[in-house]
Amino acid sequence: MNITSQPARCRDELPIARFKQSPGDFKVCELLGFELDGEGEHLWISVSKTGLNTRDVVDQLADIFNTTARDIGYSGLKDKNAITTQWFSVPLAIGLEVPVEIYSIDHTKIARTTRSRKKLRSGSHRHNHFQITLRDLHDCREYLEPRLQRVRDEGFPNYFGKQRFGHGGRNVISARSMFQRKQKLSRFKRGIYLSAARSYLFNKVLDVRVAQENWQTVLPGEVCVLDGSNSVFHCALPDDEIHQRHVDFDLHTSGPLHGRGRSLVTDAVQQLELRCLEGEEILMAGLEQAGLKQERRALRAIAQDLSWRWLDETTLEIEVKLQRGVYATSLLEELVVLQENENAPIAADSDTGDAE
Repeated sequence: MNITSQPARCRDELPIARFKQSPGDFKVCELLGFELDGEGEHLWISVSKTGLNTRDVVDQLADIFNTTARDIGYSGLKDKNAITTQWFSVPLAIGLEVPVEIYSIDHTKIARTTRSRKKLRSGSHRHNHFQITLRDLHDCREYLEPRLQRVRDEGFPNYFGKQRFGHGGRNVISARSMFQRKQKLSRFKRGIYLSAARSYLFNKVLDVRVAQENWQTVLPGEVCVLDGSNSVFHCALPDDEIHQRHVDFDLHTSGPLHGRGRSLVTDAVQQLELRCLEGEEILMAGLEQAGLKQERRALRAIAQDLSWRWLDETTLEIEVKLQRGVYATSLLEELVVLQENENAPIAADSDTGDAE
């Protein structure tokens, strides 16, 4: 599998869509999935921003509150070429006024402030809501309508998006170099490379299962993931009940997030995954030595509340709610070949598509 190649499912001819031609073409809003009680020594701030990534806002908040970037909490990373709304937290003692300077950060709007007893931790929010505009779609409305309906009804392959890997897959290349040379890097860069390596191995397995048309089939020896949770269980011999629960989106087939420990899969799935990962010993050993533990990720993602409308004959607007960690670009690549604005920067590790 080429790191930057189109996945197996997209090897047929797909229409080309112009994507992210302006920040307004890609809007994403974090949905916490829980209520805040408004009390405590941490100020939580919902910030809508354009042309700024997460770290840009973190640095400005640290300056305003006279603290360090490490004290600023956030749940997911967002890149620049989008309109994004996300939460941040800042330590602020009870009784202290919110500095008015937060309302003057360029290219931002404060959507809401409240308080909590806890700092906002990475991966805290449950979902992201996306509003995406695809442009210059010529003579393909009849082709796209049934594909949209299929994604809504059946879900889509839960690939990690290309932005996880950087330009030309350089994050995976850097991960191999880091493992071979035992380089000492910043915690941030090291985290990016570890995530890229793990994601690449997962995508290799999913790509083969998509090509074999069994990514939505519970095979003997499967490890299933319960929908909306990290709970997994081994299924040696799937029966009618398991298959029906899969059809009902109650559980999903899964792929490996490599690390230390023995894989839970057995039988046909174990053999398939071993074949898929042949030749990747450097990445696998490096992830183990880094101390990461074996985990599983669902092979299928659900497009919750998926809706769409044609703004004109060549412009399609899509709205969807996705679980945190699911890439919107992976959904879009079920439909079209994405042609991004050539002048738009690609972040080394962005969240506008994966929402981690």
